[in-house]
Amino acid sequence: MIGIIRFVLQITVLAVLAFWLADSPGIARIEWHGRVIETSAAFLAMGAVALAYILHLLFRVWHFLRHGPALWRMQRKLDKIRSGQEQLTKGLVAIASGNSSEAGRLAVAARKNIGNGAAAQWLQAQAAQLAGDSRSAQEIFRSLASSDETAILGYRGLISQAKRDGDWGEIDRLLTEMNRIKPVPPWLSLMRMESAARRRQWEEAESSLSHAASARLMDTESGRRARAALRIAASRTAAIAGNEDSALQAAEQAVKQAPTWLPAQINLVETLSTTGHKRAATRAIERAWKTNPHPHLAQLLLRMADTPLDGFRQTERLCRINELAVESRLALAEAALAADVWGEARRQLTATVNDGTATQGVYKMLVRLERLERRDERAATLWFARASEAPPDPVWLCRVCCGSHENWDPVCGDCGSFDSLDWRSPGKSSKALSCKKDFLSDD
Repeated sequence: MIGIIRFVLQITVLAVLAFWLADSPGIARIEWHGRVIETSAAFLAMGAVALAYILHLLFRVWHFLRHGPALWRMQRKLDKIRSGQEQLTKGLVAIASGNSSEAGRLAVAARKNIGNGAAAQWLQAQAAQLAGDSRSAQEIFRSLASSDETAILGYRGLISQAKRDGDWGEIDRLLTEMNRIKPVPPWLSLMRMESAARRRQWEEAESSLSHAASARLMDTESGRRARAALRIAASRTAAIAGNEDSALQAAEQAVKQAPTWLPAQINLVETLSTTGHKRAATRAIERAWKTNPHPHLAQLLLRMADTPLDGFRQTERLCRINELAVESRLALAEAALAADVWGEARRQLTATVNDGTATQGVYKMLVRLERLERRDERAATLWFARASEAPPDPVWLCRVCCGSHENWDPVCGDCGSFDSLDWRSPGKSSKALSCKKDFLSDD
């Protein structure tokens, strides 16, 4: 649009000048070396314009002959750079799409066009990693890590590869090597926290978590939950060492960080119980039961009771807080079995079977009930047969490796992942757990 306006303005100026010269006749006289040249002023002006244009063309030709090859080479180089950038972009899209072969082809093409730069190397390493060629990926990442300018990029790739391989010894070694890098990348705090937690160095993990929170690498809720998990670990460590005050203080801090989080509530109850604060532990169980009824809380209540019958009565009071929860029925049935209150146990278990919420644990309790109350082995066998077809009971299931655990722990005992255990049902049977693994990509 601007070019059209400029062209119109130029034509307009030339037309006005031509009309002005036509309306202003005159004679132009030039004397040079004894010669006299007379012509019209309009012709002289047009000749001057034509001469200027010819000189401009001659200058352009001379400039092209002198600088043309260099300009051509520069234009060709710019075209290659532009093509390489497009290939890098398409390669990133291929990586995101999981197309390793296309990503590898584009990485090689990009390196031909823009050289063996960090971006092209990183793309080729990612393509190799996606294709399962970890050896090639590690070689490229090590090459990037050897340069001060690209060290962070290389180390991040190496740490990501080691994390995929579950090689935490290599991760610790790489984290030690990265101490030379200045400034320290913010994401390093999260890796140091996870590494320290896996080694059960809770103070070091909390320090790294504070740095990560300061850098806003975690949202508020995730940060508070991670801190609560580390406080639970500190509470357990203090309890093992016999430091009851520190254990109780850490347990209370964990609940303060995550008031409705089940592991924090359970740990507080356990700590209060083992330190002799039974009344406070009972109140903590009642508070937790409103929102998070859990069989372990009911078991702790029974454990604190003086007699099985007293435990049954306390469980009855507890279950009134959340009568509609399935956990209340199961807790009451368990307490009734322990106190030999057979009728109440049968009533709760039968109701669970009738409403379709019975799990394998429910049928196993019915097996116990038949054997204890009526000595009816035939009925027990029938209930046991139905247990094999029932859904499994919830367990502490790892989101990363799918491993099941009887109790919650800050670190998964199978894969070493930090705060990865959730209370949920593993699947249709306890022998075939089904869960969805998280896709880990730090790059």
